Amino acid sequence: IGDKMKAIIITPFLENKIKDSVEIKDDDFIICADTSFSEAIRQNIKINLIIGDFDSGYPQSFPTGIETITVPAEKDDSDTLLCVKEAIKRGFDKIVIAGGIGGRLDHTFANIQTLYYGRVNGVDISISDGKNEAMILYPGVYDFEKRNGFYLSVFAYSEKVAGLNLKGVKYPLENADITNFFPIGLSNEIVSESAEVSFSDGVVLVIFSKKI
Repeated sequence: IGDKMKAIIITPFLENKIKDSVEIKDDDFIICADTSFSEAIRQNIKINLIIGDFDSGYPQSFPTGIETITVPAEKDDSDTLLCVKEAIKRGFDKIVIAGGIGGRLDHTFANIQTLYYGRVNGVDISISDGKNEAMILYPGVYDFEKRNGFYLSVFAYSEKVAGLNLKGVKYPLENADITNFFPIGLSNEIVSESAEVSFSDGVVLVIFSKKI
């Protein structure tokens, strides 16, 4: 199986530099949500597409020669979700959202839900700001390499997750059922070279968070 076609979506809220948040390769398709293009330009990142409502006004430095999709300010979709939808429409099967964590709580939660939208539509999707990375998983077996200085948290995103196994971690689980109203999977740690996460039913939210 060849490498997946990857789109990187840059959000307006970034605490770290973009390249400290996500790995960018030359053939990645870069989409800027709303005014995030100004930071991308400042950091010398080539932009392929800009999507947004620009409800705070067009900055004087608005670039020319870059494909831009302008949408109404009053809409159901967030700018980030619009970027995800456009990436899916264009055939990208891997999406990484850069930033969008730790600012407004409502936007952070909306971005987590956007991960689920991507998963439902068959896309390998994650969000990262360099200090945190999150992804939505369907039933299966997943291996994660050890990340020094990071916690691993595994939450039920659906009402219930059945048959959860956590191996290679400080607090292992075997054939456990967890629910989305008790955060039993918070702040685990990978103690082996890698951890194995597997489950038989439900939807899981995996988060890596840097230790403070």
